[in-house]
Amino acid sequence: MQSEPSSLDASPGIDDGAYLLDGVIRTVEGETSKLLRDQMKIYANNRFMFAFFDEQTNMIDAATGYAHWVDGVLTETPIANQEGPVEGLSFQIALESTEAGFTQIVRGMPSADGGTYDLDEVWETLSTEKTAVDGLWMSQARESENAEWSNFTEMKLIGGGHYIFFQRYDYKGKSFKNFGFGSIRGDSSGTITETVMTSTLEGYSGTDHPLKVELADANHMTQIFMIDGVEVVQSYIRV
Repeated sequence: MQSEPSSLDASPGIDDGAYLLDGVIRTVEGETSKLLRDQMKIYANNRFMFAFFDEQTNMIDAATGYAHWVDGVLTETPIANQEGPVEGLSFQIALESTEAGFTQIVRGMPSADGGTYDLDEVWETLSTEKTAVDGLWMSQARESENAEWSNFTEMKLIGGGHYIFFQRYDYKGKSFKNFGFGSIRGDSSGTITETVMTSTLEGYSGTDHPLKVELADANHMTQIFMIDGVEVVQSYIRV
């Protein structure tokens, strides 16, 4: 992972929290199109993450990294996406708060064909709730009696009472990429229930998943959960 920006403005233009995309206008070489897609974005502890399924490319689009505000202008520096680590990119983003959330303008996004495009987005606030596990987490290990998955990597951002993850792994000789996002609620025992809003994992959307969450210290987290009756233990380090 690349190094974090050395100075972060403590007064960002919007609150840390979870936001849902209301609409987006994409402009390519002067041609505009309005898109409706199921996308969430979270800002937490000077980190960001977004994820969605791009019906135009029939692929997932997800990224995470550092969020650096200066004089109301946000610079997002991606450090990873669904393909793996990212280096050498940064985007200046004009944000403006609204009663419902914020608007976001991004210019010069790189496209798969080597060109660029612009985005004008409208976002609605879901929640600005804060918890002890808010922040960006990177998987370190995955342990299970069912070890058919290999080369597993995952990035997960928690904030605003919600979460987003994207992951890569190999299964039966094939590589897979998935994402998911939804809301979380916890109890005093350390059990968190994730309610999945959207995911590319089969049968995952619209379901509830209880997790046992343990913080070894401020920078190390373990999540324990069941898949098809088999316990899975995933450990993470804070990024």
